[in-house]
Amino acid sequence: MLNYYWDISENTTLQTNISYQFGKIGNSRLDFNAGANPSPTYYQTLPSYFLRNNDLAGAYAAQENFVNNGQLDWNRIFDANTTNAAIGLNNAYVLYEDRNEDKQVTLNTIFNSNINSNISINGKLEYKRLHSQNFAEVLDLLGGSGYLDINNFADSEAQMQNDAFNPNRVVGVGDKFRYNFKLLSDLMNAFLQAQFKYNKIDFYAAVNVSQITNQREGLYKNGRFENSSFGKSEKLNFTTYGVKAGATYKLNGRNLINANVAYLTQAPIIRNSFSNSRENNNIVDNLQSEKVFSTDASYIFRGSIITSRLTGYYTSIKDATEISFYFADGVGGDNTAFVQEILSGIEKKHFGLELGLEAQVTSTIKLKGAAAVGSFTYANNPDLYLTSDVTNDGIFDENGRSGNYTSNLKNYKIAAGPHTAYSIGFEYRDPNYWWIGATANFFSNTFVDIAPLTRSSNFYTDADGLTFPNYDVDLARVLLQQEKFDNYKVINLVGGKSWKISGYYISVFATVNNLLNTEYKSGGFEQGRNANYNELRRDKALGKPVFGNKYWYGRGTTYFLNANISF
Repeated sequence: MLNYYWDISENTTLQTNISYQFGKIGNSRLDFNAGANPSPTYYQTLPSYFLRNNDLAGAYAAQENFVNNGQLDWNRIFDANTTNAAIGLNNAYVLYEDRNEDKQVTLNTIFNSNINSNISINGKLEYKRLHSQNFAEVLDLLGGSGYLDINNFADSEAQMQNDAFNPNRVVGVGDKFRYNFKLLSDLMNAFLQAQFKYNKIDFYAAVNVSQITNQREGLYKNGRFENSSFGKSEKLNFTTYGVKAGATYKLNGRNLINANVAYLTQAPIIRNSFSNSRENNNIVDNLQSEKVFSTDASYIFRGSIITSRLTGYYTSIKDATEISFYFADGVGGDNTAFVQEILSGIEKKHFGLELGLEAQVTSTIKLKGAAAVGSFTYANNPDLYLTSDVTNDGIFDENGRSGNYTSNLKNYKIAAGPHTAYSIGFEYRDPNYWWIGATANFFSNTFVDIAPLTRSSNFYTDADGLTFPNYDVDLARVLLQQEKFDNYKVINLVGGKSWKISGYYISVFATVNNLLNTEYKSGGFEQGRNANYNELRRDKALGKPVFGNKYWYGRGTTYFLNANISF
């Protein structure tokens, strides 16, 4: 990074920064070739899969095997690959990673000027260029000799080719395969803010204007999208802006009122701009900038013992876009396909109250408390459509696009972590330079992220366009009820000690998070696999669904210790 500073005058400075960043991110995955004698896919080894097929003995054996040996049978995987290699066949399995290599150049100039003792102005000009290459790379052949780079689920040999320029290519360790493309983005941004400070009131006003250009460049010619996968896409240009203002009114030295209001537009992120960026240049329909309105107001009290802040806020988001990828059973009646689900025109509503409180009870003891009560919901029923590389089953057209749905999401909860949280704690600081603190945190109203397709007409419509004959409205309501997670609490400890010994400063700092080792669900999502009523009803009837909700959990007890010596 390069930094330059200029003192234009006594009260005005200009700072220029130039930076270059390069980063790599990779996520490992296991892939199989359906034409090379692979083992069963992961869900076919689950107890629930055997239950679904009325095989109680198989379910019991699968459960015992899963508990004792885990889900992946590495011996079987290596055996399949080595057996194929011995008879001149390509790998049944390969270990690979989805890899992002980002290069970003940033140039910005920051301007600061103090007009007088009451008024100051600051601004920024920024240019940012992103070059992101995305591909899959083979990590390990797992005992085999090479992996055939084709899509086994395509309908013809031509469509099977992930890169039609190199048909039936056999790849090895370090080779790119499956997909290879670049995402290119150029951003120019200007920001200006004026601040005013007086005895009774402080206020500010700010404006921001941005111009962004996004583009995809395909490096492979995909056999399913021969006319729209290779080369550069259309450029997506968005001009966005934002305005913000706020003020703090000082009733007296201890009581203040603060308020802020903002309206801004945001360009859709580049990964939500292309319906299936791994395979083609197709742009999301009716792509728009998001519109965000936000306001908040606070009452602040600063006493000699107690300091507190009470805040109410409201935020409205419109014209948001989200893209999800999953394999679905029951699309358009009874079809199965790997789909890209594009949800557009989304509206969201966030509002709530927050309270923070500190009390310096004595010179050594401080009590702390906080509360946040919010409601985060979908505010409309957005548009939904699907894309896929399947084109001949009567559901998807020649561009791999399927239907126009409305997803009935209004008033469903947004999966944004706990909507309600409380915290109480204390801190003790001893005159002998040691201190300790503890907080107890309580969380509730956490919800699973819902599957939008199951809230559309696809859920209850058969292949003939009519409602399923066995459709039960009351049962459907139960099946589609959004899961709410259990409440939970987490206790954290923090403490430290410092010494001065012969001119050396020694300090120790330690934390213990989740002291009681509480197990809790911190988030999760509904799988979209069961896309219609019959599929979801049959799966949930098992008690242990094959494609039930996926969860992630908070960490158990964790420890951190830091020791420092300075001189």
